Amino acid sequence: DALPIYPAGGQRCQAGTPQLRARGVYDAAARTYTLTLEQSCAPTPGQAHKEPFVIPLSLGLVGPDGRDLPLQLADESLPGAGSRTFVISQASETLTFTNVDAEPVPSLLRGFSAPVVLEYDYSDAELLALLAHDSDAFNRWEAGQRLALRCALAAIRSDADPRTSKILDDAYLAAMRGVLRNPTLDAAFKELVMTLPSETYIDRKSVV
Repeated sequence: DALPIYPAGGQRCQAGTPQLRARGVYDAAARTYTLTLEQSCAPTPGQAHKEPFVIPLSLGLVGPDGRDLPLQLADESLPGAGSRTFVISQASETLTFTNVDAEPVPSLLRGFSAPVVLEYDYSDAELLALLAHDSDAFNRWEAGQRLALRCALAAIRSDADPRTSKILDDAYLAAMRGVLRNPTLDAAFKELVMTLPSETYIDRKSVV
């Protein structure tokens, strides 16, 4: 379950749901992956200005082989676990991970570690990687929902005849097939991943 979040200044009476925008950059020459995080919160009645929240952000970096990479910050001498929780308390913060041999896919807000609105511009290929390999069930499900929504929106925008055209592309179908054939995944989870986005989800994520 998501942990409660409070203003960094210590007050507990700040209304609103913060937005957490994330952007990742991989430097192959330096073998580093830099994750920039920016938080904001829209004004609410009586609170035009919001202090930064204290946000517990659980994350991992999924490597090309589908496994979590060890997480080692630039100021650390040894790598840590493949999934860690970092406390974000400033309006803008940067996490730089070292000894990253290949460009990873960030798995952010694992286990829905905080009740925030996460914004990250995942490519279709990155979402497919998370759907196929992410060790976090919540993010794996979320990746499948995002991909299904993108397929639906692409079909709506297309001029092709929906009675004869393919709505779900081959890459998405292959990823879903991989989920179904994975012997380590629970049957109930497979059913959840296979469920198409609900109207509530579409309304919340709508980008039409």
